[in-house]
Amino acid sequence: MGLPTVELSALASVVLVAWVGFAAHRASLCTVRAVAEILSSGTAWMLASFAKAALWTLAVSGLVLLLSPLSGAPVQQTLPHAVALAGGLVFGIGAALNGGCSLSTLQRLADGDLSMFGTLAGFVAGVFAWSMLNHPLELTTLTTQAVLWDRQSIWAAPVLILIWLWGVREIIRLWRPTAEPTAVSALAALRQRLSAPVYRLSSSAAILGVAGGVLYTVQGAWTYTNFLRAEAVSWQGAGVAPSTLHGTLLVALLAGMVLSSLQRHSFALQFDWRVCAGRRVAGGLLMGVGGAVIPGGNDTLILAAIPTLSPWSLATYIALLTGVAAALLAMRAFTGLQLRVDCTGDRCH
Repeated sequence: MGLPTVELSALASVVLVAWVGFAAHRASLCTVRAVAEILSSGTAWMLASFAKAALWTLAVSGLVLLLSPLSGAPVQQTLPHAVALAGGLVFGIGAALNGGCSLSTLQRLADGDLSMFGTLAGFVAGVFAWSMLNHPLELTTLTTQAVLWDRQSIWAAPVLILIWLWGVREIIRLWRPTAEPTAVSALAALRQRLSAPVYRLSSSAAILGVAGGVLYTVQGAWTYTNFLRAEAVSWQGAGVAPSTLHGTLLVALLAGMVLSSLQRHSFALQFDWRVCAGRRVAGGLLMGVGGAVIPGGNDTLILAAIPTLSPWSLATYIALLTGVAAALLAMRAFTGLQLRVDCTGDRCH
């Protein structure tokens, strides 16, 4: 007897999220590092990979929504939009102070940096603090974000075709072998690429985007920052608690990262209480406030909100990048320290 459709969907979602965690860890994807690359090296390889991830999510989710009866799980947005922009700015400042964005926090935790528990605790505290302020005063409201993939739209299909033309070209570029392959060498090449200690940015972007596109259609804003936000808000009775499956997806995301860390032997337990009590908690607190307002984090914006084609989601992400840049420049001015990221050949060091 086969599994019910709902259980199959849940199982597939868990596997996809674990795959996302593995790939994100292999490329060390991080919005803070993306901005630092621009400021220190004048290149934007990592930021371009985030744009590619959003395009892949858009391509997959758009295809599914246009060709199937699915309408897509809802994604929330904050009104008024100006407050959401401020939330993005605050989140970016907090991420820079923390030394990593939402995905990077879990990546470093998966590598054994226990100080990142301070970031997660600060994030939950920040969400809780904003909820305490916002719930009685009603400074903002959450509304369902419209999905612009309208089956009746005359431009939806042409735009989707253009995106998929880019996608096919990207697949060919990523898979292009260095020599004439055989069936055995092709399989060996695939195994070698999957076990590579560092993934190409474009490869990780494709994995994140394709998996994110499928997850968006069945789970909506599935990201872990959105889970932490919803969980903290529910403690005050100001929102519905996230589902057990949503919590399981968080565990799967971290498990995929831990598997990557163990497989490439980068796991090493470390803890500095001074860093944890200082930058981690403070940065996490600001990220939590920003995440409560957005709602979610940079992962939610890239893999769920921006693919709805909402201009405000894109504007919020730009505000987040601005916050990261402002904080990094301020820290460099006051401390003389600069986070340097060098990226060449679609890989970062």
